[in-house]
Amino acid sequence: MNRDDDMISAAIGRRALLAAAAAAAAAASMLAAPAGAQAPAPAPPPPDIRDRTTILIRGATVISMDPAIGDLVRGDILIENGAIRAIGANVAAPADALIIDATGKIACPGFVNGHVHLPQALQRGLSADHSFGDYFRSIVLRYSNRMTPAEVALGVRIGGLHEMAVGTTTLVDWNREVISPEHADAAVEGHFASGARTVLCYTVPLRPRDGSTPNHARMLEHAKALRAGKLASDTGRVRLGVCLPGPDFMPLDPALADLAMLRELDVLTAFHCGAPIYAARKKRVVATLAERGLLDRNTQLVHANDLDLDEYRIAADNGASLTSTPEAEMHMGHGFPAIGRARDAGLRFSLGTDIPSAFGGGMLSQMRVAYAADLALRNATSFRDTGKPPQVKPWSARAMLEILTIGAARSVNMDQVIGSLAPGKRADILLFNGGSTGLAPVLDPVGSIVLQATPADIDTVIVDGRVMKSGGRMTDPELPRIVDEVKVRAAAMVEAATR
Repeated sequence: MNRDDDMISAAIGRRALLAAAAAAAAAASMLAAPAGAQAPAPAPPPPDIRDRTTILIRGATVISMDPAIGDLVRGDILIENGAIRAIGANVAAPADALIIDATGKIACPGFVNGHVHLPQALQRGLSADHSFGDYFRSIVLRYSNRMTPAEVALGVRIGGLHEMAVGTTTLVDWNREVISPEHADAAVEGHFASGARTVLCYTVPLRPRDGSTPNHARMLEHAKALRAGKLASDTGRVRLGVCLPGPDFMPLDPALADLAMLRELDVLTAFHCGAPIYAARKKRVVATLAERGLLDRNTQLVHANDLDLDEYRIAADNGASLTSTPEAEMHMGHGFPAIGRARDAGLRFSLGTDIPSAFGGGMLSQMRVAYAADLALRNATSFRDTGKPPQVKPWSARAMLEILTIGAARSVNMDQVIGSLAPGKRADILLFNGGSTGLAPVLDPVGSIVLQATPADIDTVIVDGRVMKSGGRMTDPELPRIVDEVKVRAAAMVEAATR
């Protein structure tokens, strides 16, 4: 082990950072290029890289997020047929393995985006100046409700490619653009084509005020058919979820009836609730759902910024989860992210990017916004109550990384499949370039990812054992054609919406 490995080991072993920094001053960094030298441009990935089924990642600093494995200063990860088969030092390479030299790189589990309206990738930037009301009047009514099945498929595909480029390997697509079974089928095909791991939340529409339910019933039956057929697997790369308006957007009794009916699907069931900006917001919704027996491990509360404090505990006690989208919530008036209240209550939670029409920085951005917002609230409370700031940060860097990985996987019921690096789990892996100008020298690998890294530092992205990004480049050979089609379709949609 060289001196630079000693530095990383010190950080992993939680020795004092100052001691590691002193060692760094005495050693030439393995993770950084020599002074004055230019790093060579990465070679283009091999043309068959996406088709290789046996891969050995060699020599990475491994942040496994699995307590039984821990962190490895230098470790290897063997992938076979989409799953991690071995992890440790000096793993033997099968004869047919693609070898990825990860010297100087940090390996960690792929990130989970717990809430995104993915087809809105075709409206990127249009919500830059939108209030919550502007967003609904413009994006939802003039774009989302008018998208064709082909446009939904295209938005899902380019959106999924972007998510992977910035480190997201699993996403929950709250797809409000699924307005018919044909749109749903197109979304399914788009997700299979993108390569990302996805929970496609099928939209259950509002019940018509006149009591008729033809489209409502038709879409429910189609969701059941998908659950019994193409999306039957609970471990597949693309799986089914459902999303519905929920009690804060419709009369209470029909909302409760929908939730009761959807339980037979046994899939993630997401709805927005608990934000002061919702016009039909109802008090004590979570408590009401618990009383009716309608909260369980499949219930995902979206936003939930302003619940009564005891409702976070009620949600936790009934096995539900929460997802917070920090940038969208603070931009559009939902309130401060509820991650601190969720954690204090023992409630599973994740973070999400929400609306691509406004936000697109990926999960690292959302994590840092949530982190800063919660610290600011706690600091203000401490000053108010004691006249002093807190003496210890309530969140560690590792706790924040857990939110994006194994914690988020737990919140969407996928922790047996993803979220950590361990034999038997699916191979969803990121490699960060520790020799980049933004990360070198890597004195604390976890801290470097959480507070230093940008999407530009993500060298390699692997999803379900397929290399989707290599050497900083996406590997989908169709990407140039997809981007050209996105430009044409988006321009036509804007023209139609502004007539």
